[in-house]
Amino acid sequence: MTGVVGLSAIEQRSNINYDKVHDASHIKKPQEAMDKLGVLVSSGISMMSTVFMITGLCLLFGTLADAEGLVQIFVWVTFLNVIIGFLMVLGTAFECLMKTSCILSGMDWLSGSALLVLIVGYLLLWIYFICVANSYVMGIYN
Repeated sequence: MTGVVGLSAIEQRSNINYDKVHDASHIKKPQEAMDKLGVLVSSGISMMSTVFMITGLCLLFGTLADAEGLVQIFVWVTFLNVIIGFLMVLGTAFECLMKTSCILSGMDWLSGSALLVLIVGYLLLWIYFICVANSYVMGIYN
C-alpha cells in the first residue's frame, strides 16, 4: 500500500517518464549533475515504491506458505531499499538546499523539513518491520 501511495505521489508531482530518466543517465559535464539530481531522486523514489510492493508480495506469500526463504528475501531487499531511501532523503535535502526548485518546492521550509523528518521516521519503522520479520525467520519467537 505504501508503495502505491509513494509511486502515485511522485508521478503526480514530477511527471517522471522514461525519456527524463534516460537523459539523466547521460551526464557529460559536472554542471549537469545538479540539474539532473531531481530526476534521479524522483526515479529513485519510484523505484523504491515498486520494490516495496514486490517485497510485500514476497512477505505475503512467504507467510502463507511458511517459506522462510521468501521472508528472508523480504528482509534483505527491504533493508537495501531502506538504505536507498535514506540516500533519497539526503538527495532531496541537498537538492532543495542547492536549487531554487525541488520536489518539495510547493511547501514552505517548515512543512518540507517536517515531511523529511516524517519520511525518516517512516524508514525507521520499516527497519522495525525488518527486525520482526527477521526474528520470525531466525525462530526467536517460535
